[in-house]
Amino acid sequence: VAWTDEEAATVPTTFFTVYYALQQLAQLQPGERILIHGASGGVGLAAIQFARYVGAEIFATAGTDEKRDFVRLMGADHVLDSRSLHFAEDILHITAGEGVDVVLNSISGEAINKNLDILRPFGRFLELGKRDFYENSRIGLRPFRNNISYFGIDADQLLIERPDMAGRLFRDMMQLFADGVLRPLPHRVFPASRIREAFRYVQQSRQFGKVIVSFKGAGLRPTFAEPVRQ
Repeated sequence: VAWTDEEAATVPTTFFTVYYALQQLAQLQPGERILIHGASGGVGLAAIQFARYVGAEIFATAGTDEKRDFVRLMGADHVLDSRSLHFAEDILHITAGEGVDVVLNSISGEAINKNLDILRPFGRFLELGKRDFYENSRIGLRPFRNNISYFGIDADQLLIERPDMAGRLFRDMMQLFADGVLRPLPHRVFPASRIREAFRYVQQSRQFGKVIVSFKGAGLRPTFAEPVRQ
């Protein structure tokens, strides 16, 4: 696979997280319904690609009209507003009250309960956000009477605690790129001299896909601290 450095930089974290979540944990199946929150970001767009490959029906949320149009263009079947809790009612309306099989979640607060309410029996809830973990947010157990599974996902921890599994999953994932099933994400490149602008761009949630900081042609290079001698 011939990629530029910038294209290659869009792949590892986003697609590995998605492959671990949707293939290893949720075991997403053809014909199932998946809700992808924050679908215009890197993980969201990677999830759309994988869900399309599997043959799932894709519900996606995004925060602006421009982002929703982009997500629709990328292949989502139904696109909703991530900044409103009405997404749950909209999905129940579209699915005639049935809901979805898998939720890939990255939004916090009351939205979590809304997500659980629209999961079908044997549904899988995949939590990517960290805020509710650290705030020790509480959720009721009632939705879990329907054989629902909840997964808290931290791909970094997988690399440390289960390196053999991580290596196998990464190889399997990269084969999908070799087969032409998956492709690098849309991205915007900032030269290293404009790194502050890059962080401001991300902070304002303006990006589609990934933001890349490039050192090509730059007079500065990243520096690394000297190892501490014992």
